[in-house]
Amino acid sequence: NLGVGFAADPHVYGRVWFPCFDNSVERSTYTFIIGTNGGKVAYCNAMLTTDTTDANTSIRWRTWEMPTTIPTYLASVAVAAYTHVNFIYNGINGPIPVVLTALPADTTNLKNSFINLSNCLNAFENRYGPYQWNRIGYCLVPFSNGAMEHATNIAYPRAAANGTLTYEASLMAHEFAHHWWGDLATCRTAEDMWLNEGWASYSSFIFTEWMYGRAAYLTSVTANHDDMVHYCHLREGGFRAVSGLPHQYTYGDHVYNKGADVAHSLRGYMGDSLFFLGLKYHLVQSHLKDVSSADFRDNLIAATGLTNLNDFFNDWVFNPGWPHFSIDSVLSTPNGPNTDVTVHVRQRLFGAPALYTNVPLQVSFFDANGNREVRTMQMSGQNMSFQFTLPFTPVYTAMDFDELISDALTAQTQTVATTGAHNFITARMNMTVSTITDSTLIRVEHNYVAPDPIQNNTSNFRISSKRYWNVDGMLTPGFHATARFYYDGRTTTTSGGGNHLDNDLTIPNGDSIILLYRRSPADDWTEYPHYTKSIIGQQATSKYGYVNIDTLYLGQYCFANGISTVLISVNEIADEAPTLLAYPNPAGEQITLEWSSDPGAGPVLLEVYDLEGRLMHSETATTDRVYMQAARWNAGMYQIRATRAGKLIGDTQVIIRH
Repeated sequence: NLGVGFAADPHVYGRVWFPCFDNSVERSTYTFIIGTNGGKVAYCNAMLTTDTTDANTSIRWRTWEMPTTIPTYLASVAVAAYTHVNFIYNGINGPIPVVLTALPADTTNLKNSFINLSNCLNAFENRYGPYQWNRIGYCLVPFSNGAMEHATNIAYPRAAANGTLTYEASLMAHEFAHHWWGDLATCRTAEDMWLNEGWASYSSFIFTEWMYGRAAYLTSVTANHDDMVHYCHLREGGFRAVSGLPHQYTYGDHVYNKGADVAHSLRGYMGDSLFFLGLKYHLVQSHLKDVSSADFRDNLIAATGLTNLNDFFNDWVFNPGWPHFSIDSVLSTPNGPNTDVTVHVRQRLFGAPALYTNVPLQVSFFDANGNREVRTMQMSGQNMSFQFTLPFTPVYTAMDFDELISDALTAQTQTVATTGAHNFITARMNMTVSTITDSTLIRVEHNYVAPDPIQNNTSNFRISSKRYWNVDGMLTPGFHATARFYYDGRTTTTSGGGNHLDNDLTIPNGDSIILLYRRSPADDWTEYPHYTKSIIGQQATSKYGYVNIDTLYLGQYCFANGISTVLISVNEIADEAPTLLAYPNPAGEQITLEWSSDPGAGPVLLEVYDLEGRLMHSETATTDRVYMQAARWNAGMYQIRATRAGKLIGDTQVIIRH
């Protein structure tokens, strides 16, 4: 079945069925001579060289030759009553046979699920260089989940080739990417498994970008980053580097998903042209070799001359955690027809041992008409100032507006043109616009670091030690909106939601939660002047709820503990607002939704919103459990709201990974 024993120590299993040096360093060529009967047929690595049937025994003998050296875990034998679908892909180095193997009843679904395989091949050859193997192959097998990147004969779960495109990025593209990342250039030790799995996971995003565009790529990257910066250290016993992981985490979140997150930031450091040039050079230099993270770094430097990659690997690969960058202030001074602008930038840390060095940060300057000028700063240390000359006086300045660096925040930007609900899912704020006269740019940043302390704390408030929001943008005249911020002190590690974000303030419950506000880092925190609080569940034990503010101002928001002097009302809504459960989370093709039953209370409206606040799906339920199909949704994060007779009875976030 699998060629890697996930629970085995070491993580290899070839020795169970043939004598071998069972590691990622030793490579062999293979000849498979397989005899089958009863209508079954064998498919193995590389090329079929003979196929005969013994007339006396009715045994069908097939010989497969793998002339390219591979580690033991990539050897493959699959036997069933198979047939196959084949075509020719015209690659950079010439025609390549493609063989898709399945039971006869599954071939139609197989073809429909792999309709974009040629586009995947185009993407990876363009980004990583020519395909180096003599065949492309997928073989359907009865895995319960996951797949296995056997070179030229990928073991692919039959259930995933179901006629939809649900798994084309997360499985089809991921496993195929291993023919560059893992099969061609193999990590030398299990401690560097991110070189195999993290880059294959990132390749799912590369395929999504090639197939569906930059916005779809960023949606997938953002959802993955939000999950990692929020939960990865909670699930795996602390903040960890992607290189040098202990045995039990070889195939965990730090390797697959934080590895992909680090790859995205490396692209941001290098820029697209040098990034893909460096990857191609590395794969040529590492052709059929074992490599370390240091080898990868040195190859990238040799290809591009970017010496700051030493700092990148030290900060992002060999050490745990994330940096956090923010703009403290912007000072504009007229200079003839131009404007001299000074930007003061601050760096903080989230689970990292030391401040990051030579980080290329883009800063975007907007004029009153929405025109943008972009400059790059090289950030080192805790505080730095940068000077730029612009052809206009900026009215709005944003850090990393294009989301090139995955630091310790999740941001979301919307250009709002209509009244109604606009939800910032990964930034964890909901907004309802009541008045708008022109398109309005709003950016919400959810920061995974502690807010600045209160300077004049006469009310003895205890401010959050974990997070704050920054709301910025360009509000047009007449714009008015209300907003909702959720607090969540629950301590599960399910993706989505806000668990663990306010458990420092909800001991034993959320009774003393209040909302603070300041216009800018130059101001002190004060309690927001007009808001209501709703406690979800029984007040004595609930650690979950939200506050509604009557006017959304630009500035910073955070939670604190204290005795409020301005809180308008506190509502306990245990019956009307139970927790909405969504599982599995992350999900693939189907999500199960559950909520507390209230017989005779009437139907429940379920609404699904994407990251842009667009309504993607709605349905009415008359029971307290619904199975919602998500196969046609793009990968990313979604918010699901459940209401009855116009009243919220629960909401949650889910991540879809196809």
